[in-house]
Amino acid sequence: RQQQQRGADSDEQEIASRTVQVQSKRFYLDVKQNRRGRFLKIAEVGSNGQKSRILMSMSSTTEFRDKLSELVKFYKQLEAGGATGDHGNGPRFKSESMVKDNRRYYLDLKENQRGKFLRVAQQVPQTGMRSQIAMPAEGMSELKEKLTELIEECGTDDLG
Repeated sequence: RQQQQRGADSDEQEIASRTVQVQSKRFYLDVKQNRRGRFLKIAEVGSNGQKSRILMSMSSTTEFRDKLSELVKFYKQLEAGGATGDHGNGPRFKSESMVKDNRRYYLDLKENQRGKFLRVAQQVPQTGMRSQIAMPAEGMSELKEKLTELIEECGTDDLG
């Protein structure tokens, strides 16, 4: 994986990293630090090399993990045949959202022709910027485990 050396990325220090491989996609969870503090970057790299990423402060990670845990639990019930979502009103099964540091995060468990997946979107209201990643639902448990490892290893203090 190449290190980005442009603009604001040039002063980033990587503190810890984890990788999740699901089907043909790789997801990198990197705890980084720059002059503004510590943060988590979740990057999705598709089989074609295309990248998408979500950023959040370390103080946001516990709430994010808790929302993810709710979706993992729901997905397991769904797979066991014990849960239904949205009563047939479309392809979204369950959604969670959070607002932290002037950013909105949306976690949606959805389904399309390729199967069930988790979409995580980040929106910065001031700029209207929106970025998102999509992970096959079967990878959610591992994502949660790796995130928990990083929280335990690095803590949730934005200042490190």
